[in-house]
Amino acid sequence: MAAVAAALANWNGVAHVGRCLECLQEQTSPVSEIAVVDNGSTDGSRELIASRFPQVRLLANDRNEGYAAGYNRAIAACDAPLILVLNTDVFLEPDWVDRAAAGLARHPDAAAVTGNLYERATERLISGGFYLRRQVRIRPAPLADEDVEVFGATGAAALFRREALEDVQVEGQCFDEAYFAYGEDIDLWWRARLLGWSAWNVPEARGEHVGSGSLEGRLRFVDKPVEFQRHTLRNRYLTLGKNATAGMLLRLLPALVLTELALWPYLLLTRPRSFTALARAPLEAAGLWGQVRRWRRQVLGRARARDLSRFVRGL
Repeated sequence: MAAVAAALANWNGVAHVGRCLECLQEQTSPVSEIAVVDNGSTDGSRELIASRFPQVRLLANDRNEGYAAGYNRAIAACDAPLILVLNTDVFLEPDWVDRAAAGLARHPDAAAVTGNLYERATERLISGGFYLRRQVRIRPAPLADEDVEVFGATGAAALFRREALEDVQVEGQCFDEAYFAYGEDIDLWWRARLLGWSAWNVPEARGEHVGSGSLEGRLRFVDKPVEFQRHTLRNRYLTLGKNATAGMLLRLLPALVLTELALWPYLLLTRPRSFTALARAPLEAAGLWGQVRRWRRQVLGRARARDLSRFVRGL
């Protein structure tokens, strides 16, 4: 089996990062290197990593640079041909790397594979693979007893081929750092799909996911912090602008229009004090239109697969 490196980004993850790294160390096939980017943590998690896991390459940012920038830096610090992109609130079973690597071997066109995760917040087992909802959100793939091709793999735990991560880079970035956080995995996988890569869910690769560990559990969208909501809204517009072909846009447009017509009055009624901040989302997306156009030209100019409608599932 090819060497595997693990790339993680930590932000105030003291409650979970220790166990996460212990699970990496207990893999039946050793992980050759672990790179953790700390995004300006203030909860002692950076010190915990440095003291308990001296073999980990710890890269410290002075402030929170965001999920996308953190993982890009961690990925760049890894040299192995296979790179495990992992959230710090995921605890992998000891054979996860073996199972996932075997899945990659079975699917030579796969950019990455993921597995099934026990989601602590909902007490259920979910697929780490997802389809694309018409509102440009994630729809978890149904559980299955065998490998299933999916649109993409969530950022929680996915084993990537280095060559795929290098192929999907635009302007030196795997994850678009303009996103800061939320929705960057949908964007990366839409790009990978356009460039001809596939994604697979391998059910025997299993682990536990706390879920939004730094946000104290998985809350409903309207109950999450305003910054979460603003990034989510803005990044949805960016993803569409960068990746949607005319055919896909026509497929998604009815649901998108209905969503917009319902969403903004709902937010005005339910979050009146934060509505002004939320209303910045489309304006911020418009302000990034120059980058959107550049990325769109570079990706669609190399696209080998344009019709991705088979991966669209539900509203």
